[in-house]
Parts: sequence; C-alpha cells; structure tokens
Amino acid sequence: MIIERQINASPAAVWSHLGSLDRWAELLPTVDGIERVGEAGPIAVGSRFVVRQSGLATAVYEVTDWRPGQGFTWTAAASGVRTEASHELRPSGEGARLVLAIEWTGPAAWLAKAFFSRKARAYMEREAEAFAALAEQG
Repeated sequence: MIIERQINASPAAVWSHLGSLDRWAELLPTVDGIERVGEAGPIAVGSRFVVRQSGLATAVYEVTDWRPGQGFTWTAAASGVRTEASHELRPSGEGARLVLAIEWTGPAAWLAKAFFSRKARAYMEREAEAFAALAEQG
C-alpha cells in the first residue's frame, strides 16, 4: 500500500520532522508513544524503536535503511508477519513528494492485510497530512 503527498516545502524541511523519530509521538496524531531501544545518539541502520499506536499491537521497529534527507525504511516482526514501512522524500517542483509505503509478508500476512489495511491507510494519510502541515508552517 502506498500513499503519496505533494508538500509545498523543501525536502530538508520535511526531513526535519520525518527524520525526528524520537519526537513522533508529539508530532503525529497516529503515534501514542515511541521509545528508543538502547543508547541514544544519531539514528542509523540498526536503531530500534518501540512504537505504540491506538488499535495496533505495540511493535519494535528496526531501521534497515537510513538516508538522511531522503528517507528510511524500518521493519517489525511478530506472530508470523513481517511489516516493512518505507518513508521516501523526493524533490518535486518547488517542494517535495512524500511517499509512504507499508508491506506485510510472512505466513500470516494475509491476516494483517485483512484486518489492518483500512487502519494503516488512514494512519498513513494522517501522517502525510501532519508532515505536510509541519513542514509548510516553516
């Protein structure tokens, strides 16, 4: 599932919020809590976060791709389902294009798709909206 959003702000302005994972609970209406697992410091491949969202099981996401200013991917695994969520920024005209994607794989992926696709789409749309509003405010 993919959500795209044109944002009237530079990729750097969007990244200042998108890449601030430690602050997502205060920035996004869809994240109730986020805590770093392990030591604080610069986010990099291997950084892990406990993420709490209403109506979803608490998950531990591990950053598998980290490209400051461009995007990142993180994954979580539980009960036969691997969740991969990517967050990409692309220059677009005078602003940026935000592309959010989620994919479920594994033996129980069909269950995740059946039960969580609607909620995931709604959350991703709200997140794209929030990142746009934050970046466009300046």
